[in-house]
Amino acid sequence: MKRSAVIAFILAALLAGGGCLFEPREAQPPLDESEGDWVVPKTPKDVFLNLVTGLSSAGNSNYERSLADEFTFTPRDQDRSNFPDGTFDEWTKEVELEILTRIKGDYQGERTAEFGDENGQFAREDVQVGWAEYEGQYRWTLDPGDGSEPEVYAGTAVFYIEEKTSGWVLVRWEDIDVIGSYPTSGNLRGTFRAAN
Repeated sequence: MKRSAVIAFILAALLAGGGCLFEPREAQPPLDESEGDWVVPKTPKDVFLNLVTGLSSAGNSNYERSLADEFTFTPRDQDRSNFPDGTFDEWTKEVELEILTRIKGDYQGERTAEFGDENGQFAREDVQVGWAEYEGQYRWTLDPGDGSEPEVYAGTAVFYIEEKTSGWVLVRWEDIDVIGSYPTSGNLRGTFRAAN
């Protein structure tokens, strides 16, 4: 009897105070659609999923969160020699994001990325505790959005991925070979950086 009296008293006090146990909660703000879906990187390959949405979306958050603070890009020697000395020096996370922003400014149509073969498999996959290396192909298709044909940048690279406190992140992207006659990502990156 005493228990039900206490519960009735608490409910009366809540109602008298203007509160209600069954009031709807505040709606959460909608997700920013300019960023695309973020996949919590619980496995090394999740990094590639976030790089894909990071390239295709208007915002850079997914791409940025996929890069380690010490991220660096290394071009093929042949690509390096096609650009002025120093073009690829000190290629940091900040440089990568600056180039990404400029790419998105020039290619305002659809931007897609693929890593690995059509099934997302790589020629070499070496996954250990806390780090992973993937060697295989990539393909970026960039549409200027002005009615002209999309441009394709493709090649073979080694992707070095490490597990940090925030999850798996890309530490280094190293281009190692071409695919057919397509220009590589090094060619794309070098073109934008040399244009500064």
